[in-house]
Amino acid sequence: MSVSGHYGRADWHLPSSSWIDKVLFLGTGTSGQVPAIHCVTKPDFGNCAACKDATLNPTGKNRRGCTSAAVVGRHPQDTQDSTILIDCGKTFYSNAVVHFPRNGLRAIRAVLLTHAHADAILGLDDLRAWTMGGAIQRQVDIYLTQECMTVVEGMFPYLVDRSKSTGGGDVPTLRWNIISKDEPFVITSSEGCREIQVQPLPVLHGYVGRTSPFWCLGFRIDSFSYISDCHEIPSSTLDLMRGSQAIVMDALKMDRHLSHFSFSQALSFFASFSPPPALGLLTDFTHRIEHYATQELVDTWRSGMLAAQVNGQVVVESLPVNGNKAGSRGSNKDRASMGEGGGQRWWTDVWDEQENEFNMTLRLKHVYDPVDKESIRAVSHYIPPVKLSWDGLVVHFCSKR
Repeated sequence: MSVSGHYGRADWHLPSSSWIDKVLFLGTGTSGQVPAIHCVTKPDFGNCAACKDATLNPTGKNRRGCTSAAVVGRHPQDTQDSTILIDCGKTFYSNAVVHFPRNGLRAIRAVLLTHAHADAILGLDDLRAWTMGGAIQRQVDIYLTQECMTVVEGMFPYLVDRSKSTGGGDVPTLRWNIISKDEPFVITSSEGCREIQVQPLPVLHGYVGRTSPFWCLGFRIDSFSYISDCHEIPSSTLDLMRGSQAIVMDALKMDRHLSHFSFSQALSFFASFSPPPALGLLTDFTHRIEHYATQELVDTWRSGMLAAQVNGQVVVESLPVNGNKAGSRGSNKDRASMGEGGGQRWWTDVWDEQENEFNMTLRLKHVYDPVDKESIRAVSHYIPPVKLSWDGLVVHFCSKR
């Protein structure tokens, strides 16, 4: 896999996929997007580095629309790619107009909806540009849970029942497919004769009325797992993600949030998930996350965590992938000893996540000199390269076809 942009040549093992060619990040920000209006209208505008750069450099990596991604691939027998869109939020159309033609994308084979929040569904009406008069395609298939469907129907009744349309009646032609959060489902490829299996990844994303858990979906397609909105990942979902070659994880901001992972939680996931993917990617950032400075913090964190193992600063207990700790996340005692990826919190002498969240930063307890790649290969718990995504980022997969 290679990553377009300033990262240059990849310095990790090439993961492979039997179906995916590439993943395009259409949006990597929150529902509020970046720049934030309350920053750019301040008399002293400029104190927020991300908003300042996003304003002065509207095509840069700090400019962020609502979180969304397009997964593009084909079967060996196919003659054309199929594009699967994950979420269709408020900025979908404006970002698609820019990034679809740049990446040779046109038709949308399916839209997968993670949940019924504005940043995931408010762009559904814009799909009319694909279907009106059969401009690009006759219809678009939407895959969503019944809970999500209920919200969509209340918000966009004319998208579900065309007889409720007003005005000229020009509405998108959408085919609704109800899925279970607990069962895999299949999508037929663009050529209609082969199936693409999709595994929902149910996660917790805040609460309903601050009491009942609010379920949100991530999705796994072949060797790619994508979770954009979560504050907790159940152990059963972690098991569904094992073997993924690339994992995208929610990382809202540095301090703790009720319904999203902080950066420390996201990094705890990659430090404790086994087997580790070839590449970790972060998404769903607030305006307080400046791309370049934050990437430097993440790189320094990873380098130090690996160096601490090489230098014998930590003793890592060997745990089975599906051992008791990885499978039991019930009691507070169990959870305190485990990282967000379900494995042991082996880094307690090296890194204090709560201190990092309180001080809104990423730093280890000590400074460690970088170690060579040969030594890193021998560590007990390898941490993959972890990169911040940006709008327009393309991750290419090495095909097994």
